[in-house]
Amino acid sequence: MNIQKEDVLSFVRDERQKHRRVFEILKNMRISKSSYYRWKKQVESGHGVSIRPSRTTTRNVSAVEFVRVDLLKEKNPQMRHRQIQGLLQLEGHFLSHTSVYHHLKSQGKVEPYARREAAWKEARYEPIGCNLMWGADWTKLRIGGCRWYLLTLIDFFSRLIVHHEIVPTVNSGHIMRLYESGLNQFNLPLNWPVKPELRVDQGSPNTSRVTKDFFKDIQADLSFARVSRPTDNARTERFYRTIKQEEIYIVGDYQDEATAKEVIGDYIKWYNEKRPHQALWNFTPWLVHETNDKTYMLKTLKELKRKTWEERKEYWLEQKNKNTIDKKIESDKKLDN
Repeated sequence: MNIQKEDVLSFVRDERQKHRRVFEILKNMRISKSSYYRWKKQVESGHGVSIRPSRTTTRNVSAVEFVRVDLLKEKNPQMRHRQIQGLLQLEGHFLSHTSVYHHLKSQGKVEPYARREAAWKEARYEPIGCNLMWGADWTKLRIGGCRWYLLTLIDFFSRLIVHHEIVPTVNSGHIMRLYESGLNQFNLPLNWPVKPELRVDQGSPNTSRVTKDFFKDIQADLSFARVSRPTDNARTERFYRTIKQEEIYIVGDYQDEATAKEVIGDYIKWYNEKRPHQALWNFTPWLVHETNDKTYMLKTLKELKRKTWEERKEYWLEQKNKNTIDKKIESDKKLDN
């Protein structure tokens, strides 16, 4: 039996002298009764080592210290147990934050605590269908040792990459052309009454007067993400992480523009049509976009699970029947012998 177990037995014995129940003592220490009584049995049977002298005089918290905790909590009701422990420490008295917590809890002075979510974690969109909100942004890549940019347009509902371009620089003309190409992809004319809202950051190509006038002329909404809030365009940022890890960082430096467009184009086609997406319950972006109904996709997934469970049930029933038949045949052979 190690020293820690000896300390537990000594502590329980000391607390029992104060007429406390064993169950209550062990519960506060988070020790199971079975472990405690097993250790106790080892000592009583002589298999364990003797228990060291009690440390009650040095480790048990005095009533005066608890009174000091109550006074500090009364003066600072907004502070939690760790802060109260810090105030005690500043006064020249040491008491563990665990002891302070348990005392305050026994007095009903521990308030429920819920962490507030960071402001940038609050999403500012929740599209209910495809082609309602798109996101546009760009990321860097290297072609022939020079910096180029991958410019993408993504549908927030299905995470489908609607359109992409590889350009040596980004300006307002690229943003307008990207959006027009997205409309053409789904045969939506510029005079379409309900156009997708475009979410972009506050980079100069997006905030330029030319870009704003273009969206005003075609009567489409241009939505700006908050400064230093990448989660406002989270689906775009998440795609860039994926393509960098699975494609761009692997190649490192593309040979030329034509090679980069061909290779990245093949990757995006595979991403849209073949790559399972975890946020889409492992369906592909293209399938979700074509279906345009996540409720239906969830029902499809539920039906797939039910079918799989039924097949497993049939499989194990067959295995059970097979094992029963094999045992009977084996038994019959033994009887014949």
